Amino acid sequence: MRFAALLPAAVLFGTAALAQSPSNWFTVTGDPERAAVDTVQVDPVAVTRDADGKTMNIRVSRAALRHNWDGVPYRSYDAQVVFRCAERRAEYRVVTYYMAPLWRGDPHLTVDYADRPQPMLFRDAQPNPTQRIVRAACGD
Repeated sequence: MRFAALLPAAVLFGTAALAQSPSNWFTVTGDPERAAVDTVQVDPVAVTRDADGKTMNIRVSRAALRHNWDGVPYRSYDAQVVFRCAERRAEYRVVTYYMAPLWRGDPHLTVDYADRPQPMLFRDAQPNPTQRIVRAACGD
């Protein structure tokens, strides 16, 4: 539950709660130094808050090549995600895909899903952090 406790504090107090790392990224699962493992990170500082919900940045690196719901290949991506706390779910809005793990190299595609948001699910990730991230982002 370390993430669930740290995320609300970081949102309230800014990056001071994350002084142990040189960036704002909080590692939920995995290891951002190891390309051979699934890694999920969240920037705990909200980009925006509005009637749609809370928008935050996440980034994901997968241990092996994956394809998204549209068949787009990737090893890693960073994304803006809208958290709909009343509905206990999150949706991708803008995603930038990389063919290399750990967000290395140039991105090969950026897609704006504002017209057709896609659910944040982390299929086949073990342990799957989806609900843990939603609970923490929503302050539960």
